[in-house]
Amino acid sequence: MITVNNSLPTSTLLELKVGDMISNSNDLSGTIKSIEISETDEFLLFIFQLENNQIEVKKLKQVC
Repeated sequence: MITVNNSLPTSTLLELKVGDMISNSNDLSGTIKSIEISETDEFLLFIFQLENNQIEVKKLKQVC
């Protein structure tokens, strides 16, 4: 089981797939049923849909 949060590297989040077991730092955990990734100029938003809940992780983009 992988714990997902805002400090997890983006590359690790991108490697997750349907069927993987994840949890957040609080009280949610389960098997990924679907993954949605939204992108803006400022951040990437990962939405991991579980059986009965969802976990959202927002990653700020690096500004060079």
